[in-house]
Amino acid sequence: MNINVSTTEQTRAVANTWFDALTNGRYEEALACLDPNVEWINYKVLPGYNDAMPWIGTVRGPAAVVASLQVFTGVCSVEKEELVKLAVDGEEAAGVIHEFSRVKATGVPFEIEFIQWLTVRNGKIVRWKSYTDPSPILKAIKGDAA
Repeated sequence: MNINVSTTEQTRAVANTWFDALTNGRYEEALACLDPNVEWINYKVLPGYNDAMPWIGTVRGPAAVVASLQVFTGVCSVEKEELVKLAVDGEEAAGVIHEFSRVKATGVPFEIEFIQWLTVRNGKIVRWKSYTDPSPILKAIKGDAA
């Protein structure tokens, strides 16, 4: 990156690459946005409430991120995912994602909006955190249609 490029512009460029690659199935390109020590926070596990989602929790590093995503895609089939809004300030970016997926075991679809909060330093995502209401996912895992 050019040293004259502002932090916000650099963060926006990384976030745009991340979300475009992720929502268009270019996973290697998306993974290249991750710092080798990325902290990936995909909800906090609450036993008895959201632990039916086996991919959630906190992991570190791209290999652990891939493993987590493989668990997710083993349980769910993403049918549509799009970036609805992106807000960037300094090294922070928040992308609102609209997702339509289906739980493979039950065949039940679910639809969510979730926020991916990114922290970008030196052109790489060093922290990723997801925020959403997991109720539609948990309902679909149980086999209950929305």
